[in-house]
Amino acid sequence: MTPDLSSRIAGMLQGSFIAESISLGVHWIYDPALILKKQGRVTGYLAPGAESYHPHKQAGDQGHAGDQALRLLTFLQRERRWDATAFLADWQAMWPTYNDYVDKATKGTLANLEAGATAATSGVPSDELAGPARIAPLMALLADQAESEAVAAAIEQTVVTHRSPEAIECAEFLARATHRLLQGGELQSVIRDTAPAWALQAAEAATGSDAIGQLGRACPVPQALPAVLWLVLHHGPSFETATIENAMAGGDNCARALVLGMLLGAAHGLEAIPAAWREGLLAKPLLERFPA
Repeated sequence: MTPDLSSRIAGMLQGSFIAESISLGVHWIYDPALILKKQGRVTGYLAPGAESYHPHKQAGDQGHAGDQALRLLTFLQRERRWDATAFLADWQAMWPTYNDYVDKATKGTLANLEAGATAATSGVPSDELAGPARIAPLMALLADQAESEAVAAAIEQTVVTHRSPEAIECAEFLARATHRLLQGGELQSVIRDTAPAWALQAAEAATGSDAIGQLGRACPVPQALPAVLWLVLHHGPSFETATIENAMAGGDNCARALVLGMLLGAAHGLEAIPAAWREGLLAKPLLERFPA
């Protein structure tokens, strides 16, 4: 049964946060064999543990990139519109009391703001996937608007913290792909029509049981985006399988998961996400109220 628009929007939104939370328990472990030894095959939510980068997080929580996406969601819920300057002020206000990992791009952006930067100049030249990966709430809000408007907003959201050509190119791709999937586009054809050629070529060239290791497990777009595309190309029909394989591949699986879950949720709808995952996500009440 083909999902309707409301199911696709809910799938995109919940899928992004759910996939990230599944990866959180093994985030930034770069050795897949170590993940397998410590946790077995990751098939549900796990607390990261005291020795992780997220010692205070619980099973079903979001990572630091997901927390920023939640901040975007609550901002849009309140304002019912996109405004980069207003969002940047709201984003800045979350950090004084934040008790999880604070990444380099965030630290640099906060320093720029302290020095008087505006939304046009606040972002640092980071090429990490986490910047454009946060856009699911924005794409949900703009689902009935023109694709060009979604693209412009996605880029604006990204560059307030990640102002690099790689991050901008990735934001444009994700906005175009997500918008077309929400309108009923077929997953593989949409990806091939919208993905950067270099990233698609890299994904298609990777082979073997550790293809993501070949592409790179780290945070920057030149590694992370081809890894996401590989997962879509090889496991795209199954939200569950793709999400688990992403978690088990290690590295910055959380940023990849925000993107992967967004794309597959938009393609397949909410019903394609395992019910236990939908129920176990701690942010579930927030997500179900948005964007009403």
